[in-house]
Amino acid sequence: MTFGMSQFLGVFFEEAEEHLAALEHLLLTLDIAQPDPEALNGIFRAAHSIKGSSGMFGFDDITSVTHVLETLLDKVRSGQILLQADMVDLLLESRDVLLQLVAAHKHES
Repeated sequence: MTFGMSQFLGVFFEEAEEHLAALEHLLLTLDIAQPDPEALNGIFRAAHSIKGSSGMFGFDDITSVTHVLETLLDKVRSGQILLQADMVDLLLESRDVLLQLVAAHKHES
């Protein structure tokens, strides 16, 4: 791997970890009965950012998981489905999976 690519990967890993931390914070502070639209948008943006960046590096496993999260979050944001406690639990579990995937790719690089 070239030095330049290594730097870009380092930025990806750092940003992905920051997005995952923000996603976790927003999910843990989210009012399920009356979710704040800005919080939902923040959660969506975190997943969207990770998806886009992971796709550029060919991390298809991360891209696939975040795509599913995006789809669910978009339906909640648009009011197509109501947010439920079990959805938040699933989103938090998905965040944990993403953190493990990011760590695995970081270790491989």
